[in-house]
Amino acid sequence: MIKYYWLQAIMIMFIAFELVAQPGRGLNQNSLTRLYDPANGVTIDGKIEHIKKAQSGYGRFPGTLLIVALEAQKAEVYLAPDWFLDQEDIAFKTDQKITVTGSKVVYQQKDLILCREIKTDDQTFTIRNANGIPVWAGKRMGPGQGRGRRR
Repeated sequence: MIKYYWLQAIMIMFIAFELVAQPGRGLNQNSLTRLYDPANGVTIDGKIEHIKKAQSGYGRFPGTLLIVALEAQKAEVYLAPDWFLDQEDIAFKTDQKITVTGSKVVYQQKDLILCREIKTDDQTFTIRNANGIPVWAGKRMGPGQGRGRRR
């Protein structure tokens, strides 16, 4: 009879751990990455109107969202978590002309472009591969995580 109590206690413990466990970062399959669909590919040309901080989906790390002015409308473009942009020395400024290639998705009832590649006049930055997997997949996640090249 006692062994069944132990078995029940162990099962309850595993269920409790599963309920409170946070999703892992293995392949960076967060809510935004899972939305990326190569079939919804889009390329836009415009000028950066505003740069905002956004929830990246990677826990405590904020991301960068660009508001891009097009000819007749505006588009929101999600780039990447800020730690990745800082690590790769990727920075943008308002009124900068850019070309964005990515996947157009609906996120929180709004149109959003998940950036795969972004071009400026003199540089090209790859943010995700053709399948939408972020290039930071497998890299250290944020500041202070391991020995980086800046140590």
